[in-house]
Amino acid sequence: MPELALRTVEVTRYVIPLREGGSLPALVEADDGFMYVLKFRGAGQGLKALIAELVVGELARQLGLRMPELVFINLDEAFGRTEPDEEIQDLLRFSTGLNLGLHFLAGAAPSTRYCSTWSHGWPRSSCGSTA
Repeated sequence: MPELALRTVEVTRYVIPLREGGSLPALVEADDGFMYVLKFRGAGQGLKALIAELVVGELARQLGLRMPELVFINLDEAFGRTEPDEEIQDLLRFSTGLNLGLHFLAGAAPSTRYCSTWSHGWPRSSCGSTA
């Protein structure tokens, strides 16, 4: 049986909430210099949903399917203090500690509506057509 060997990274910068889906994931930067989509353990679906994502993600990897790297992400309690949105503040506060993340693929933006809010030097063409 293959061993589960996920890396653990620390959040260094909370970039932007991704207001898609019920889990309200966020784009974060970690201490390894990479960006991740952070899936919060304090989200409405709870810890069981993260466990399901972890199991299915690792199963896909074992089957040889291409997918972003899964990592454990440690979230410090300080990250909720500067967020102006109370709902996001609560989510960050309830998710202090270990969470799940997927390596962010810059060219795989979920929706073109985020292109105007991202200001990280990514080319607008990576967001798809704006027509």
